[in-house]
Amino acid sequence: MYLGLLNRLTLNKLKMSRLVFSKPNFNDFNFNAKRKFSGARENLQVKYIKEGRCKYLFYTAVGTISLSLALTYAYENFLLYKWNNKYDYSYNPDIKLVENKVKERRENKTDGSSNNNNNKKKKVVYKNIILVRHGQYEKKNRNDENSKKLTKEGCKQAEITGKKLKDILHNKKVSVIYHSDLIRAKETAQIVSNYFPDATLINDPNLNEGVPFLPDPLYSNSKFDSNKIKRDNKRINKAYETYFYQPSGDEDEYQLIICHGNVIRYFLCRALQLPLFAWLRFSSYNCGITWLVLDDEGSVILREFGSVSHLPFDSVTYF
Repeated sequence: MYLGLLNRLTLNKLKMSRLVFSKPNFNDFNFNAKRKFSGARENLQVKYIKEGRCKYLFYTAVGTISLSLALTYAYENFLLYKWNNKYDYSYNPDIKLVENKVKERRENKTDGSSNNNNNKKKKVVYKNIILVRHGQYEKKNRNDENSKKLTKEGCKQAEITGKKLKDILHNKKVSVIYHSDLIRAKETAQIVSNYFPDATLINDPNLNEGVPFLPDPLYSNSKFDSNKIKRDNKRINKAYETYFYQPSGDEDEYQLIICHGNVIRYFLCRALQLPLFAWLRFSSYNCGITWLVLDDEGSVILREFGSVSHLPFDSVTYF
């Protein structure tokens, strides 16, 4: 039944198309019939052309929307949030050593059941990066960096933080404490270093405070200099690439870095492969402890962010 109906509709369509688009024989028609037939033919042609255009526009719009939705879904589910464990391949000079070590460990895992004595399973190596924001500082002259020294409260915060870090890193090898070139970070590092007598203080100007990326959303009173952002972004990215790379040694590493809130928040976004413009959405308190763990297989784990649990409630400050 349906097939017969479809055949009839097809035949009617063919007849109509022949009527509309074929050249008629006017010999058997009078003048009025010719004019009426020509007018009807033109009307039908216009109708079919309009219908064709509408269908073309409709299918084009549907196809474009479908393609856009498919690309958006693929980007969000397979590209945007997909973890890249080769995050440091462009700047890590020891990446070949890391690759060989991971490859060897994986081969040992497969052969370990048959050769337990000759092939010992090698452990994953971790790099612990502990970031500490400086203590509270003087704000009498915001334009003079040399005047932004620690307050009494800031010195107290640094002292308590030094004790906490000593407990956290008990029996761990901390040979170097890195800090920025600004006075508030230097003073905080000096106080903390009293609890790590074997550690050397190293000054790194690339860790200085700045605006690493244009944040989103912007606050109503926000004022940013685009040229300064470019300079700060280049400098802070250089600092990031100095410290954040997969470990190439055979033992776990511990790095202690004392710097600034904007720098720490930007490091966090980049290390966790979050949108870089989101750095201002986090809050970082004075002497807050942020702990990131990198392994030699390309994973990065956040153990703590801006923790001030070691400080008394009255000593918790943001500025």
